[in-house]
Amino acid sequence: MHKNYTIFNENSTTGFGSPDAEPEAVDFLKNPASFRPFDQGLTELLEKKKFQGNLNDPAEKAAYLLSRLRKIGSGIEKETIYAWFMGNHRPKIESGSRRRMYEICFSLCLSYEETVWFFHHVYYDRCFNCHTVEEAVFCFCLFHGRSYGEALHMIQAVRSADAGPTDLKASGMNYTCFIRNQIPHFQTTEAFMSFLIDHRPAFDVWNLSARKAIRTLLSEIIGNEQSKPVIDRLKRMLNRRKNISAKDIAADDIGKCGLLIQELYVDALCQSSQSVPEFMLDAIGGKNTFKNTFVLDRLLSTVAGLPKNPDIPYVIRNNFPGKKVLSDVLDEAKISTSRSYDSIRKTLVLLDFYVFWARVKTGITNAEGYTVKELAQIYRDEADTCLYRCGYEPLYAGNPYDWIFLCSVQNEDPLGFFRSLVAGLMEE
Repeated sequence: MHKNYTIFNENSTTGFGSPDAEPEAVDFLKNPASFRPFDQGLTELLEKKKFQGNLNDPAEKAAYLLSRLRKIGSGIEKETIYAWFMGNHRPKIESGSRRRMYEICFSLCLSYEETVWFFHHVYYDRCFNCHTVEEAVFCFCLFHGRSYGEALHMIQAVRSADAGPTDLKASGMNYTCFIRNQIPHFQTTEAFMSFLIDHRPAFDVWNLSARKAIRTLLSEIIGNEQSKPVIDRLKRMLNRRKNISAKDIAADDIGKCGLLIQELYVDALCQSSQSVPEFMLDAIGGKNTFKNTFVLDRLLSTVAGLPKNPDIPYVIRNNFPGKKVLSDVLDEAKISTSRSYDSIRKTLVLLDFYVFWARVKTGITNAEGYTVKELAQIYRDEADTCLYRCGYEPLYAGNPYDWIFLCSVQNEDPLGFFRSLVAGLMEE
């Protein structure tokens, strides 16, 4: 195991830059020692909080954490805590586990900064989803040193009060970022609770900024309404088959399509096993290029998420969403009330990654004169900005999912390397 996984994982992303390095990258991902185990993350927390016991004794650490959790009224089972410290299990990244993670933070009297570190570097999920009353209160209490009991009392009081008149939904602001930025300025519990009650209508609709970003990215990927007749005309021409050559496919028409079709056209021109029309027909013939399934097939080149392969560590399987999960996030009706914040963030990362590098590949973005390292840094800066605007944490190489993207951008063909890497993980 590594003492500083942040530095280790950041450095490791640059070690697979050659086009044929995909097998080594897959081996790295499959190695349980490559990413911080949950038990080590808990141990680091105990060390930060001056635990006086034996840090090398899992049973002693588990007993200590259990006693702290019981003091705040947590119902996390003894067997679960021992399984964490024995390295037999780590919590799933889902809404049902988040309350448990906050209970750990309150029980150990973590600061706001330590809680953010724990969520981002150990649990691998967004910290403080402040568009929920519960997590906004947790954020306030951990920032100002309030207890878990006080937090529960505040949550109940806010939910029981009559909602105020202020509605931030129409303002277009990111409520998660807004309230998180306001919390340091509240000096009293009463002032903060009044603020929550006054703005409670803003809690009714979730993921507004993320939904807007996903819609924008998806529109660029699949094309807008005006591109549909162009694609239909292209399909009809390809289906005729006879006497069709690459010259019959107008570059201007391709330019009116989304990035998926534009990238396919570039691939068709660069390969030699088929004619350009044959390649394009195999790729889009009989398919609805505006469907989520087509989009995800092209982005991932896989049929589903990671299988339950015993050779793939749980930390990797637990951090890579399946195709159904991604498809649900792309569904406008489902994302509006989704509490699957981790899946939403991962979808944003995937779509943003594809848009950036598809623009480079198709020549929409002029990357001439830039080194691989320079382009990788530009991508990362833009991706972090996108995530921040949607209320999410920046890319972190210690997160196995983020690592895949940060590693891929160190390659001369980021999209190709990414797809090969995902395919390599899928192999039984």
